[in-house]
Amino acid sequence: MLPQTEEQLAKAALCKAPDDLYTVGARELISRHCRSFLDAMRATPTELLFNEDLQKKLENAGTAYSGAVQKVAIAQVSGTKNRDVAGRIKEIFALCDGVRNRTLEAVSASPVEPLEPKRLKEQLASLPAEDSARVFRLSLMLAKALLNEKGWADKAKLLLDMLDAGMPPADCAPIDNALSEIIRLQAGLDEIIGKQGKSAGERIAILNKLATGKTDDPAAIPADPPLAQHLMAVQARQVQPNIQAALQSQMLAAVTGTYPMTDGPTSAELQATLDIAQRLRLRSGQFLGGEATEAALARRLSRLINDQHIHDLMVGAPRLAERLQRCLDLYRKMIGPQNYEFMKKYIDYLLQERTVASDVAPKSASVPERLRGITELHQILMGAPLPSVFRGKLQLRMEEVQNTLLDETAILDRITKRGKTTADKALPLIDLCCNDTLIKGANLRRVRELAQRYVKQPDFLTSVMAGAASDADRKTRLTELHDRLIEAGLAND
Repeated sequence: MLPQTEEQLAKAALCKAPDDLYTVGARELISRHCRSFLDAMRATPTELLFNEDLQKKLENAGTAYSGAVQKVAIAQVSGTKNRDVAGRIKEIFALCDGVRNRTLEAVSASPVEPLEPKRLKEQLASLPAEDSARVFRLSLMLAKALLNEKGWADKAKLLLDMLDAGMPPADCAPIDNALSEIIRLQAGLDEIIGKQGKSAGERIAILNKLATGKTDDPAAIPADPPLAQHLMAVQARQVQPNIQAALQSQMLAAVTGTYPMTDGPTSAELQATLDIAQRLRLRSGQFLGGEATEAALARRLSRLINDQHIHDLMVGAPRLAERLQRCLDLYRKMIGPQNYEFMKKYIDYLLQERTVASDVAPKSASVPERLRGITELHQILMGAPLPSVFRGKLQLRMEEVQNTLLDETAILDRITKRGKTTADKALPLIDLCCNDTLIKGANLRRVRELAQRYVKQPDFLTSVMAGAASDADRKTRLTELHDRLIEAGLAND
């Protein structure tokens, strides 16, 4: 990804030899600082670097040429010791003269014919075999062909036709460079994918699919203008690195801009922002474009993450466990420390003791159902993507709420006092130890110990078998009891 500021770009593209002016960074520097001239000529940096007529016109443009050189020189010597602007200006002029002289020599030695898709195979066969000489000659022919096309759409179509005509991968670099120069221009990009009445999110999705060349990406590539689908077909066959970088650069410009991702409600904007973040996240966990992209996404999310918007996301989730799960899913996708902190506070608020005690289950629910609801929250928290200390605090809170519920409802006392037989007392306690009713830990141990006390009573088995009508019935009861004891952790398999 190219640096975004003028000074960063100028320093990154610090050319020391004429050949350095052909690099991607130098081309972008030329595109930015010679913009008015190139727009007037409807030309790309490729055309300027490889056409002697265009180079003469720039020299004769006076302040357009000298002003661009001066701005680049100032940026390149800024913050450096033992360098002066005047000296750097002379160096840049000398580098430009070197490029111009090389172009003039090549044209004088052999006239340049424009590259044509229909004659591509024949023309490529006439090029030098040596790599640098071949690329230079191919670039001269390409520049001549591009100058014959007067608009960005026509130039882009010519370049795509070249790639369609069987251009060998080894010869694609000049085409790749030239098309990327058009894509980096807002006007050029609009000619390819259409003027954007689209939202930023839609635009980013289209650019991402074009950049990756992945046909299984669900983003819809517009049919009008047809250049978008033409470019998609090219990228699907073979992703061109500079075209990809240019498309990604435009994606990041849209992300760091202020236009909304959608024209829908806040919930749609939030979801679109999270979807785009997922597209931009690399396998390493970092973001395409680095910290600048991450900061831009965090800013967008900070405008969307507040109490009301999160409350709106809870609509359709009547159970507290469902609301907690939605919050955790959102937390998992969050970006930026400020947004993480907000979500932590919201989750903490959602799981206040009074809220859990009153909302964990419907008002009509039985005590075991309410206990089971608290255990469910505890289990959800076990796998939550929260900081360990914060997660542990919430889990401990669930244990305390459940312990309080056991005490306030006096369910254990009611079971033991109302039961007429040992089985009447033991079996409900065993049931409480099953079906994830209680949180594993102090609460489960408390009930297990009480249940164990009655299971060990001499008359326990007799009272369980009371009323059994046959040996088969007694055998069934014994089997079910054994299975239940194993599930409750009161017997071994």
